[in-house]
Amino acid sequence: MQGKDLVSFCRTLIRTKSPSGEEEEVAKIIMEEMKKLGFDRVEVDGVGNVIGVIKGYSDSTIVFDGHMDTVGPGNLDSWQVDPFSAEIIDDWIVGRGAVDMKGSIAAMIYSASKLKEVRNNLYYVFVVHEEDQEGFGIKHFLRERKIKPDLVVLGEATGLNVAVGHRGRAELLLRVYGQVAHSSMPDLGENALLEGSRVLLKVEEAQKGLPSHPVLGRASIAPVSMRCRPGEIPIIPDCCEILLDRRTIPGESKEEIVSWLMRFVRKGEVEIRRKLIRCYTGYEEEVEGYFPAWYMDGPLARKVAKLLGTEISVWRFSTDGAYTAGEARIPTIGYGPGNQELAHCPNERISIKSLLRSINGYAKMATMDIEL
Repeated sequence: MQGKDLVSFCRTLIRTKSPSGEEEEVAKIIMEEMKKLGFDRVEVDGVGNVIGVIKGYSDSTIVFDGHMDTVGPGNLDSWQVDPFSAEIIDDWIVGRGAVDMKGSIAAMIYSASKLKEVRNNLYYVFVVHEEDQEGFGIKHFLRERKIKPDLVVLGEATGLNVAVGHRGRAELLLRVYGQVAHSSMPDLGENALLEGSRVLLKVEEAQKGLPSHPVLGRASIAPVSMRCRPGEIPIIPDCCEILLDRRTIPGESKEEIVSWLMRFVRKGEVEIRRKLIRCYTGYEEEVEGYFPAWYMDGPLARKVAKLLGTEISVWRFSTDGAYTAGEARIPTIGYGPGNQELAHCPNERISIKSLLRSINGYAKMATMDIEL
């Protein structure tokens, strides 16, 4: 019976659209389900995170983290089904957010309903704005509540392995400057678009020498957008603005990342992009696009992997661990149903069998003795 309820709840979450900043409707559904299942306390905070609490009999604390927002569906022609229909095809629930990460949220909540008397104080925190600013929601929760967990469990997809880290990332904004001229007389100006293109060619060649981590892999940099000013005929552009995705490894600093790129720029500047986050509650905050790398393959992670009978792994993408582990240095692991390669893709899907198995994994972690 619980399995049917879990699948039904997961499908309801998928059917409820929740792009970053528009999580209110799915937050209400999650709150009602946790209340129905008997959490000791359920509430929403100032930025819109949903928090469920189960009190334990010891002083130890575990935080289970999941994000309510999803990316958009992209090109609908690439989907076999409506991305918000949550159709079941064989063993799969198909839809946007199935694996990233509404399946995991559903499993975490239903795993808690299995618990009787628990050792650890448990916080189930379902956060906002992870897709566009990982770490934003969980940072607000931990700082406002002044909670220092003994362990954070991130529910991002791991194929039911225990993830212990990922590369970080920085959103680098490069501006290259030139000199305006009439585009019928280009030799009278300095074309910032051409100069920006030259910089990118140098970066493409030089990135082969970026540092590498033995497990997380090599740091990387990739241009993702380019625009110029004024961008009209018949004017030679005097400014070219390029956005780059820089993936980092542990030990790299903000200053090193910026200065590495700046050395290819003859006339211009590099900065880490800032943007304004607007929450559905009305809260607003300007944030920086920088998310530290982390790697925590230690005794606690190994203990959890042994308990669950699974393997140690890492993620290719970035998660809320950029804050919990990379910045706050809180012991952090990942455990979730689904394959990370399916996140953000057309026909995103999660295995029902994997979903059901994850309930037991979350329940075992919730009741484990986390002392080493």
